[in-house]
Amino acid sequence: KMQEVKFNYQNITAEVSEEEVRIINKNLFVSTSIYDCLVTVARNGKEIRRATLETAVAPLEEKVYALPFEKETRSGEYTITVSFHLKEAQIWAPAGHEVAFGQYVYTVEEQTVPCSKKVQVIQSLHNIGVKGEHFEVLFSVLDGGLVSYKYAGKEMIEAIPKPNFWRAPVDNDYGNYMPGRYAQWKIASMYLTHKDYRKHMYGEILAPMVEETENSAKITYTYRMPTTPESSCSLSYEVFGDGKVTATLTYDPVQELGDMPEFGVLFKLNADYDHVEWYGLGPEETYADRKKGAKLGIYRNLVADNMAAYIVPQECGAKEEVRYAKVTDRRGRGMLFEMTKESGPMMFSALPYTPHELENARHPYELPQVHYTVVRAALGQMGVAGDDSWGARTLPEYLLKADQRMEFSFSFQGI
Repeated sequence: KMQEVKFNYQNITAEVSEEEVRIINKNLFVSTSIYDCLVTVARNGKEIRRATLETAVAPLEEKVYALPFEKETRSGEYTITVSFHLKEAQIWAPAGHEVAFGQYVYTVEEQTVPCSKKVQVIQSLHNIGVKGEHFEVLFSVLDGGLVSYKYAGKEMIEAIPKPNFWRAPVDNDYGNYMPGRYAQWKIASMYLTHKDYRKHMYGEILAPMVEETENSAKITYTYRMPTTPESSCSLSYEVFGDGKVTATLTYDPVQELGDMPEFGVLFKLNADYDHVEWYGLGPEETYADRKKGAKLGIYRNLVADNMAAYIVPQECGAKEEVRYAKVTDRRGRGMLFEMTKESGPMMFSALPYTPHELENARHPYELPQVHYTVVRAALGQMGVAGDDSWGARTLPEYLLKADQRMEFSFSFQGI
């Protein structure tokens, strides 16, 4: 919360572009010369350039300065950050304290090389297996999903990943009856079933679609969701020869159902995977309507750190605009989740509990014993609202638009 309030109250605005920065001084009495102006450039989240910029913008005036760096030409994503810091200690903050910042992000495209390693597909009555050099993936015909992902001999998942359309309500949501208005999406998340009847080597059975190419295998499940009216979604997994799996969730809207709280996939990993590193907005939690004060960068914490100390457990700990996230044990083994070029940056969450476990507890001591690390990768999540807490709904621009086909893809891989 503090990072959002701080950004909205900052008295200097830095409008950054590739080659210059427009500095708007909203202070009434002091020039920007009383601050140190720092300019940094990061490539794919890692700082590669740093310099100071002398500024002297008078109160209530603005000025444009050229940046002290040339535009980068090497492929990658670049983040230019211009920030202002106290030159001298004040009674309210030490010297070096950041009082304002602005960021600009640009990309120099690179040519991607597709994976050329081959996969082996093995089909039986009840399962579909995909094997590669150092990994094994098992899909269940009967249970309707991915039941095993072994990388370097170690099992990486604890339960079938499922499409997820729900997030635990926050305090603002209860004031506008969000849990009741969106209840069908909670039901859809908890009780969806796969409905793929197709011809199989053993006859007409319940089975996913299997598509094979020389270097990949794609398995697609279609799920029936018990909404009113009924709806459906599909989740496909394309397995490549290096062990990377690209998952794609698709939903064709049913107009009567409207928008949804979240659109993504929920994983349960071993609770030993309790370290998180992400390249996205941070360092604090961010949401669609709570992210202006966050900076794009690489951050690290523990899964338990993402649990906010609310009196009543509720949604917390989400990360917006995530390029990649690693969820690992203390030795660095675990899973890497990455955005795809098609869907762009994603919403990411790693908590000790599912949204339903958070919602069911009215006090922290009522939360169950930790058994998993619950990972959610999503196209997005509705904003947390808060114009007031007794009826104001999430503003329309922070809702997930469900009036046309929705599609979200991301990849995961053992590390």
